[in-house]
Amino acid sequence: MIRALIPEPHHIEIVHQDLPVPGPGEALLRIRTVGICGSDLHTFEGKHPYVSYPVWPGHEVCAEVVSAGDAALVGRRVVIEPSLPGQGRPRFEPGRYNIATELAVMGFQAPGAMAEYFTCPTDRLHHLPNGFSDEMGALVEPAAVAVHGVRRAGHVAGLDAAVVGGGTIGILTAMVATAYGAAQVHLIEPDTERLEQATRMGLTALPSSERQRYDIVFECVGVEPALRSALLACRKGATLVVLGVFGAEASVPFGFVQDWELDIKGSLMYTGDDFREAIRLLAAGQLKIDRLVTHRFPLVEVERAFATALQRGPVLKVLLDV
Repeated sequence: MIRALIPEPHHIEIVHQDLPVPGPGEALLRIRTVGICGSDLHTFEGKHPYVSYPVWPGHEVCAEVVSAGDAALVGRRVVIEPSLPGQGRPRFEPGRYNIATELAVMGFQAPGAMAEYFTCPTDRLHHLPNGFSDEMGALVEPAAVAVHGVRRAGHVAGLDAAVVGGGTIGILTAMVATAYGAAQVHLIEPDTERLEQATRMGLTALPSSERQRYDIVFECVGVEPALRSALLACRKGATLVVLGVFGAEASVPFGFVQDWELDIKGSLMYTGDDFREAIRLLAAGQLKIDRLVTHRFPLVEVERAFATALQRGPVLKVLLDV
């Protein structure tokens, strides 16, 4: 089979391997579609703070079960929840295994599924309902990121929300906040092409927060200017949720945070419940993803696919068909 490998920053290649053999508690998957996300690009660019090379990418995955110890799984279409929590758990809330003391993520600290075949623990699989396309399946993982981020904000119904960043995660976050009943949701994106794309998806998109202030603000970029924009969009007493993955240190004006009594929350990945909710929202048509996928490539053209994704701007979600 063929598989993608990032052996070092700024280099991705296709390698040939033998078909993997599933172990106890694992399933052999035939990969159908894999998405390229911002964290994959950070890894490629050498900017991801939590990886060491070589890296086997691939975590936004739609697949079909080829073989498994449980025969009922064979033939099912599934998505992978790529987090692999260790034994350590936060003492204050055991259910939050996404912030386990020891956490590996497929595609980053553990091998990922940007390949023709992949073995995966069966407890990391989520079944897809009938009518789900492979494209929708590949978008479950980023949708789960958005679900988790909006849930981290707490109650959003009836409140004004802003999302800073018009990439895939920002767009999905705006859609989830809308689905959860926010009074108004503004997507803040200075790039003209992404602004137009978000508008075509039915979102209210603005080039800046101007003089508006919001009850809840979601930072979905991971760079200092976006973080500052998010802070300046907050009303007094607002909640700021940080979803962006930062590849470099960012300074925060904590005098402003203190004086305005802001709540700042981090949002890391998701749990299984977020995956199930993302599947529900997608199945119900509450996340309008028709225009989100802008480019598709066969797996063998992974170098070209990454080069396209790195253009950002008009490029949103790039999928690899296997």
